[in-house]
Amino acid sequence: MPKWLLFAAAAGVLHAAVIRGTVVEHQSGHPLARALVAIEPVSGTPGKVRSVRTNLSGVFEFSALSAGAYLVNVSRRAFAPVQYGQKRWKAAGVPVVVDEAGSAILNIRLARYGAITGTLLDENGVALPEHEVVAYLNTRPPRLAARGTTDDRGMYRIYGLEPGAYLIRTAARDYDEGSYLPTFARESATVDLALPVEVVLDQDTTDANVRPAPGRLFSVSGRAITSPRAPATVTLVSDMGSQTTTSDSDGRFQFKPEAPGQYEVYAQSSGARGLNAAFQPLALDRDRDIGVTLSPLPTLEVRIADTRGQSVDAPGIQILSRRKDLSGDGKPNTLRLKDGSAQLMPGRWDLSLAPTPGYVVAKFSGPRAEETGGPDGWHEISVAGNGAFPVIFTLSSNPGAVHGIVKSAGDPVPGAPVYLEAYDPDRRRRLADLRTVRTDTRGRYTFAGLAPGLYRILSTFEFNAPESSDLDASGAGMFRLEEGRDEPLDLDLYVIR
Repeated sequence: MPKWLLFAAAAGVLHAAVIRGTVVEHQSGHPLARALVAIEPVSGTPGKVRSVRTNLSGVFEFSALSAGAYLVNVSRRAFAPVQYGQKRWKAAGVPVVVDEAGSAILNIRLARYGAITGTLLDENGVALPEHEVVAYLNTRPPRLAARGTTDDRGMYRIYGLEPGAYLIRTAARDYDEGSYLPTFARESATVDLALPVEVVLDQDTTDANVRPAPGRLFSVSGRAITSPRAPATVTLVSDMGSQTTTSDSDGRFQFKPEAPGQYEVYAQSSGARGLNAAFQPLALDRDRDIGVTLSPLPTLEVRIADTRGQSVDAPGIQILSRRKDLSGDGKPNTLRLKDGSAQLMPGRWDLSLAPTPGYVVAKFSGPRAEETGGPDGWHEISVAGNGAFPVIFTLSSNPGAVHGIVKSAGDPVPGAPVYLEAYDPDRRRRLADLRTVRTDTRGRYTFAGLAPGLYRILSTFEFNAPESSDLDASGAGMFRLEEGRDEPLDLDLYVIR
């Protein structure tokens, strides 16, 4: 039997299984009271998700359980969440398997999030107090993670950080005696030359010091033009984040001074006939006073058709949308259609059709559409003004599927994560969101509703939501799926040796 599989001895409550244990702080071993412990049955195990909180001694218990496999998740404020059996941060948890009338006793350790500390000094090495410092995940564009402010000695501590690589950047600051430009650690004006800082659990990453560069900041002000005149909410966006303000009754607005660079301006206002909005790019190379004219929202006219051009009216079809701006991608939301149309704020958007049983997206067309993935992935569009913009999703009624059994040393693996990636080998990139399932108690998995194309597949406990680079390193299997085909594919559990 594989070593990673925990089988409980026959003991405990008659005819019912029990999972009990203790949650402690990783560094000290002290019991953690009020930690939230949740169990989730693996497919094929009767029951539903249950949760309890640990008592003052850090003890928890789930009794009267059906025999089977369970995923155990533990969380507590200020600590990194844990799935029982994780080898490392962001690895997948291993299910706990209990026999009828068996019990499992678990000891779970929670580590605190990491932190970054450092000092801000001026050009003469003197501390800069009350200066904002921002930590970004080292992505492109960088993604805001947390903020901090220096104390009277110019020292800061940004905490609550997950493990990974971060970029530290000072905020623009306009003092009476002069201005400082946003500056990355260590002393870089651009993200490409910034020095990444590594964060690990239970530790402070120290000496992330920065000397902000003196320089000229530019003011951004203007007037949001509405009819009739009304206050508007105005947002200024760059690749490093955003700031929002509200105009006065005459539409006048002003932002705090910003560094030179490329920005986007978004504005919206509620009128008697609904929302009015505007979007415009802005190159900030001097003090700017701009006029932003708001108009009724653009309308998307959404059509869903089959490959013969006939309209498809399938229940459960959902269109997902997410805002795109210089700071990155927003959170996906369901686009609410009324009589086949919906209104969007002006600007750039991603659209995707949520997977639907019996159909798969074969083609997409839309306003100024840019193909950013496969047919069933995200599609970027651009809308502006108050016009109507047609969007067409073409569906095929012959989706594909892949199924199989995950094994380790010849034995089926219950509760094993299986990851499926639509992949473009020429551009070496992922074409759609990663799909994930877990095997059932017999080690079986299925992915349905797949578009034809090239895929990579991997089953492992080593990762949780792996990146494409992780699939590269693990030698994930690659296969081509034909339209309408249900591909049988058994997998060996991948383990880092």
